[in-house]
Amino acid sequence: LKQPRLESLVLLSRVGVPARAPIIMVQTVAAPVRPRTAARTSAAAVLLALAVVASLALYACPSRSFTSSPSFGLTAERNSARQPVTALQVMRGPPVLNPYKHKWVEPTVPTELVEKAAAEGFRLRPQYNYQKIGYVVSDVNSKTRICLVEYFLFNAKFGAYYMRSKKIHYHDEYETSKLGDVVLIAPSRKMSKKKAYRLVEVVKNNTAPIRV
Repeated sequence: LKQPRLESLVLLSRVGVPARAPIIMVQTVAAPVRPRTAARTSAAAVLLALAVVASLALYACPSRSFTSSPSFGLTAERNSARQPVTALQVMRGPPVLNPYKHKWVEPTVPTELVEKAAAEGFRLRPQYNYQKIGYVVSDVNSKTRICLVEYFLFNAKFGAYYMRSKKIHYHDEYETSKLGDVVLIAPSRKMSKKKAYRLVEVVKNNTAPIRV
């Protein structure tokens, strides 16, 4: 809103001034106050509204793959047939081109080798990095077991091996491992503060009595 111009006259007193001194009239004029820049605010609001509309349009109509035509125009095409991929490509593919990158793919053994081993009386299992075999020493918690893993280290000074052990918490979704069983565990995603392993297989069931 525009404020009106204010004009005022100030009369200076003649107190302490010689008698012949004239009365001084001082005119003060108040400068007009500039209105607030409403144009800037309206422009910012318009830009914000355009940004919101553009984001909603992109969300409602996702972008498709465009291929240039001989007339230098852009035409939208969608690949209807998806090429088959292997498990290794699924794990290593870029997340933008491949939406299945973060899904876990269980490693498998070729069927020919499995049949050949079964004919000879063996059973094959896939190899996991940093897999460990140990004994179940606690099955109190739900879907969580504690495995005692024993391993040997070599002392170069005395030229002898010595044994060390470690307790590892692992995840057992269906609670198939019991106290005293020999289990095979492998690393997985971190599920809690101490649990970053999962159960792969129960190698041997415990047949001895737990309490005597």
